[in-house]
This record gives sequence, C-alpha cells and structure tokens, in this order.
Amino acid sequence: MRQSAPRFPDGAASRAVLIGCSDFADIDLPAIPAVKSNLTDLRSALTDQPHGILPPEHCRVLADPADHRSVGMALAQAAREAEDLLLVYYTGHGLLDEDGLLHLALSSTDPGHVGFTGVPADLVKRYLGRARARLRVLVLDCCFSGRAVAAMTESGSLLSAQLDVSGTYTLTSTTATAPSHAPPGQRHTAFTAALLDALNQPEPLTLDDIHQHIDTVLHGMGLPRPQRRSVNAAGDLALVRGPVQPHAGPPTGSEGEIRFRKAPPDPPARSRGDLIQAVLMIAVPCALAVLFGGWRMTLIGAAAITLFLGLVLLTLLLRRDIHHDLVVNSDGLGTEHGAHSAHVPWKDVECVGVLRRAPGTLVVPNVLIVRLKADAPHPPGFHKKLNQRLPDRRYVVAGMLGTYGADPMRLRSAIEHFAGGIYRTDQQLLEMDPRLR
Repeated sequence: MRQSAPRFPDGAASRAVLIGCSDFADIDLPAIPAVKSNLTDLRSALTDQPHGILPPEHCRVLADPADHRSVGMALAQAAREAEDLLLVYYTGHGLLDEDGLLHLALSSTDPGHVGFTGVPADLVKRYLGRARARLRVLVLDCCFSGRAVAAMTESGSLLSAQLDVSGTYTLTSTTATAPSHAPPGQRHTAFTAALLDALNQPEPLTLDDIHQHIDTVLHGMGLPRPQRRSVNAAGDLALVRGPVQPHAGPPTGSEGEIRFRKAPPDPPARSRGDLIQAVLMIAVPCALAVLFGGWRMTLIGAAAITLFLGLVLLTLLLRRDIHHDLVVNSDGLGTEHGAHSAHVPWKDVECVGVLRRAPGTLVVPNVLIVRLKADAPHPPGFHKKLNQRLPDRRYVVAGMLGTYGADPMRLRSAIEHFAGGIYRTDQQLLEMDPRLR
C-alpha cells in the first residue's frame, strides 16, 4: 500500500554504483552464482527506458572486484559527480571482524583477516558522507546486513557512527544475526528478487513502499525480514518511474539432488598415454633383466616382472573407468565408487564441514568430514584409512574433495540447501574439537 507520494531524482545529477561478488578464493566463502544476475537485472531496472531513473552511463557495475582500489575509485568518482542521488548497492557476503565491525567481502577476502581483506563499512560511509548528493541510498544484500540498522539504535554503537549519514536511506536484506538467502538454481537472491518485483509494480513505489513490499514477500516465504533506517525523510524517494520487467529466470524448483563427479580425461590423450606407459613398463624390466640378470634368468625374470606390472597396469586402467560420485540430496550425504556406496542420513548428522587437511596428516587437503549425533549409528563404507585417524566414532571422513572434483563453495551451498545450517568452516570445526588438528 502506498505510504506517500513518490518523488523522483534528477537522473542527470544522480549516480549509482552496484557492487557484487559471486566467486571467492577462500574455501569458507561459498560462491553465490545469483549475484551476477542481481547486478545485471538491477542495472537494467534502474536504466530502463522509459521508466528507469538513470541513464546507463550513470550506473556503474563492479562485478567480482578483487581489491579495495577499484571499489574506492568507483565510490570516489560517484561521490564527486552525484548532486541529487547517490545509490550504492552491494550483494555478496557480509563479514564481521573481531570488533564486530561490518565488512563487505571481495573475491580475495580472507575470513580470518577480514579487517585487512574486506571493504569496511566505514569506507562506504566516508564516501557517502563526502558526496554532494542531497540523498544517499545504501542497499546491502548480504549476511549480517541488519547490523547496519539494528546496531545503530544502540547508544554509542560503532556501526551507528559508521552508517548514520545525514540524508541516507539504508535498506538491508536481513536482520542483525540471520544469514541472507540465495536459493540454489534460482536467478536472484531472495532479497534482490523481491526488490526487482517491487520495481516492476504497476505504480512506482517509494523506498518505504519497497521495504514494505520486500518484507511481505520474504516474511511470506519464512525468511528473515529486511531492515531499514531513514534519516531526514528519504523514504518518499522512488527508484523507477513505472514498471520495469527483469529478465526471465530459470524455473524456481529446487534440484532433487546435486552430484559431484570428476570429469574424465580426454579419451584420445588418455589412450596415447596408456600405450606409452604400457610400452615402458614392459621394455624397462626386460632391459634391466638382460643387463643385470644374465642370459639364463632373462626370459623368466622379464616374464615375471612384465606379468606383475601388466596386472598393475590393468588394475589402474579398470579403476580409471570407475566413477567416483559425491551425492547431496534431501535424504543425506553419500558417495558412490563403482559398485560400492556409502550414505549417512541428515537425521544422524550433527554438523558437516571441510577440513583443510586430514586429521593427523600434513598432505591430504580439503577433507569432507561429518560429525554424527551422539546416539547415531556409525555408517559403513566410507574412507577406512582416514577414518582410523579420527578422534572417535562420532566422526566420519566422507572423502577428499579432489576425488570427486567437488568445488568446495558449491558443495557448501548444496549442503545448506538440503540440510540447513549444519555446515561448519575449518576454523569452527577445529574450535569445536581441537583433536581434529
């Protein structure tokens, strides 16, 4: 329902900077594929002809910026040029440092050193504060983004000092403690999908109307509710002059399962390699037998060695044709190695995560580990040798990610999609049980 009559900014005197990070170098920051569509479709809406408020050249998009410099330069330029409206939008991961200060993750951000590798909210505040624009709009679609609103109501809050800028409207995707939602397989994150839907209404909505529309949509989906804070009555500003139609996305139904399988080598290259390997394995022992074994033992020794190595080669070739699958679905987590399989149901799982190295080793990276509930039975069929190194039978090593060609960030997204918030980072697993080191 319309709360007030909208007012529209002067497009020629307005600027927008849209920042989004979908891919991250650190294993503890899962990829968010929907970020790319968030940026593309929001820019299309803001610059839509004839209903957008901005000419295309006044809306700058930074997709997967790797460092602070590109972000800072874009914000500084927009702050200098904007006279009526400055809009800053971020979509990606929101992280907190040890002092509880909000940071926006970049592609190279290290969660263990957020203060040095993320973009501090204070940096955004400085550029917003320096802008000549009459109105500043800050939109955050990330986890913990609600802290930019909720924490500002606390007396003496550091975040209040960061984002309490005169003439600023702050709109966030979630509350102070809840994660933001990015459903696998959907074109947009939940918040930005609702934002784009608000911009496509028959009549233009003000920022307060947009917040109410998003709140209705997310609350109806059972998701955390968006937060807002308006300073100096910026809530009657509209971001479009009429309905805009975002690009059509894929069907919203979730996948029945997500399967990880390492891609096989290219067949022609594999055949040539196998032939060369076979020739060498036969020729080398024959030559050694002739050279050191004497003529009497040459034929017998060469035949025995060749037979043995031939059997080894045959075993390796047969194993190459066996698929190694890691399967995540609504029932649980499982592995399939040819005719052998193992499975652990979610009802028996307390938490699951990826250790950077196997317990008690120095050379086995990215190990998928499951912590079972106290009364759960120990599932058979998983990696025996690595499981022998575990502290007790409440743990199960499901396998090494490299065996399945599993992208750790996509794996985390799959687990969170099917099992909820049971995923733990490497650091969280070690803090929970130092014996895993």
